[in-house]
Amino acid sequence: MTSEVVERLSRRLLRDVGPLADRFLAELAATRAYDGAAVPDGVLLADARRSLELILRRVGGLPLPEHIAGASAEIGAARAEAGVPLDTLLQAVRLDARVVWQELRLHADLCDLDSLVAGAPQVWEAVEHHSMGIMAAYQQRVLEMAQERQDERARWFARLLECDGRHPDIRRQVATVLGLDEGAAFAVVAFPPGPLPRSVREQLDVLGVRRHTQDRPAGSIAVLQLPARSNSAAEGWFRGVRCAVSPVVDGLAEVPRAVRLAELSVYALPPDASGPRATRDLWPAIAAGALGEFRADLVRDALGGLADLPARDIARLLETVERYLSTGSVAETARQLYCHRNTILNRLRQFTAATGRDIMTSTDATVITLALHARAYE
Repeated sequence: MTSEVVERLSRRLLRDVGPLADRFLAELAATRAYDGAAVPDGVLLADARRSLELILRRVGGLPLPEHIAGASAEIGAARAEAGVPLDTLLQAVRLDARVVWQELRLHADLCDLDSLVAGAPQVWEAVEHHSMGIMAAYQQRVLEMAQERQDERARWFARLLECDGRHPDIRRQVATVLGLDEGAAFAVVAFPPGPLPRSVREQLDVLGVRRHTQDRPAGSIAVLQLPARSNSAAEGWFRGVRCAVSPVVDGLAEVPRAVRLAELSVYALPPDASGPRATRDLWPAIAAGALGEFRADLVRDALGGLADLPARDIARLLETVERYLSTGSVAETARQLYCHRNTILNRLRQFTAATGRDIMTSTDATVITLALHARAYE
């Protein structure tokens, strides 16, 4: 409950908050806290008047006029938009408390001092209420501005993709909005659905890699501006992260194509991939995936003859064929499968007899390779 002394003193100061505001601005200038802040003196003065009136009315338990009630939120949001650091803003709010308390003491009679001291918590509570309102509005506006910036970045990047990088004006604007160099080297990394791991973001920050990340229908992508004279491949920055890395391209004009290729590559990741894979290692799977509705036709044409064999024989033959395709050596395939080389040769002959495809010829090896990858999509 507000004491009669505190209410009376508050009313006295409210008759003219001009001197309090002038004193506040003088003390604020002495702290140099707002030096360089993009807040005009006239705005500082008007906000000081509103802040002091708000605090005094709360201290005295007095009604809040409409133009004063929202002062905390309005000031907090405005300082966020002006780029004033939060600690600088809160330092100014604490100065409000000191100025109000000192003015109350100066206007108090000797007989009022005990009652004023007893009412001190009312001053701190009023300032704390003002401070919390400012801080909540400041933080909310910071979040909103961050989202607005992200939305703007996403809109311009979408425009780059829509024009396929061909429009020079759009490329220049994208470079400005995203903070990228239009003619730099870029790599695109595509991720399966899910947020980009914090550890990856932190690592890229340490490396000083400028980037743009964006959610896409099939997951998310990161467009990386590669540092000049970088000696490390982009996939080396994503160890332990399941993703696909496009080839390096020159300039923003080539980024839309790199995005498409990275997204095709992420679809082609093998099921057991637990780290990054470069497009250069995924071409057969990418080609098989690009067949679309014709994948089943390729599988039937290249592997359909196996259907008449027992399931156990099919699995054994396919394992042998896959190992041979990856090694190119009968001896190495035999070593990996713990078989005699004649056993491997017999299996390959059996595969040829069933399918009509000779894996030891380059053409048939290519078709079989694509068919095995197409089979993985089924």
